[in-house]
Amino acid sequence: MKYVFASALIFAVLILFACGDNPAETEDWPDGASLYISSTFPDTALAWSPTGNVLLFSSFAYSSYCIFGFDGTSDPIPVAASDYNESAGPTGCWSAQQGLIAYVASESATRSSVRTVPGNLGALLVVVDDDRRHFHPTWTADEDSLLMSTFDNGYWGLYATPYHEDSLLTPQPFYTPAMNCLRPSYSPDGEHIIFEVQDNGKGSIWIVDSDGSNAQSVVDDTFCNIHPTWGPHSDRFAFASDRSGNFDIWIADINGGTMVQVTDQEDSDLWPAWNPQHGWLAFASNRITGDDNYDIFTIDEP
Repeated sequence: MKYVFASALIFAVLILFACGDNPAETEDWPDGASLYISSTFPDTALAWSPTGNVLLFSSFAYSSYCIFGFDGTSDPIPVAASDYNESAGPTGCWSAQQGLIAYVASESATRSSVRTVPGNLGALLVVVDDDRRHFHPTWTADEDSLLMSTFDNGYWGLYATPYHEDSLLTPQPFYTPAMNCLRPSYSPDGEHIIFEVQDNGKGSIWIVDSDGSNAQSVVDDTFCNIHPTWGPHSDRFAFASDRSGNFDIWIADINGGTMVQVTDQEDSDLWPAWNPQHGWLAFASNRITGDDNYDIFTIDEP
């Protein structure tokens, strides 16, 4: 393993709004959404801590994108900061028992490393560094292994590796069809893995059993469906879809049979993160500016 010590604290220019356990109690938008965090940079790649008390997100600070943590009351603080673009997410990247956050540092267009950092801050630990591109690391349900998207043989497949701190890890193929599989995460009961499949600008949502069997599409690619995230229980998930004419947040059951629209606004709502304890959802949207500057909003689950 390689330990990397974080640089001095990095402060972003963030405008904060009060929240509490349910920040969507005051509705600022016709669809019921409330502004949660606003900054001068895009705030994306949302993920919750296991208790639902800290929201992780990526935002630009000085020279690169860094991961910030926000508890809804104090200023966001840098959780992982280096000269590389860093991203966590989706929910499941933060282990409950070990207290470790798994994330990616993109060192170039062709190479990225997987790292961990304690949720209460500390030394960064490089755990995967094998000259490949990796993305979206997440912990297995029993937290003894990591699952991630790895680019190999021309596609993003799902790769897994047991976790230990004795040497660098080498992810091995877990589910690697000839299609791009991204943003995997385990259901709260550990029985299923949800992920998105991207192909020629289309996106579908798939579920596979935790042993890699019975892979099936639960939301097809008639529209572009991306950024799946589990709900507090294992029967529903949220995702972003352009089926309404632009990207909004939707909820579906694990069979894909029932879909409910959560947000309804003409700009893009993306990166949903369903709070695992308090029930409401956070998401990123450009509804304030209409450009690429995404802010973070919250909304009650329907």
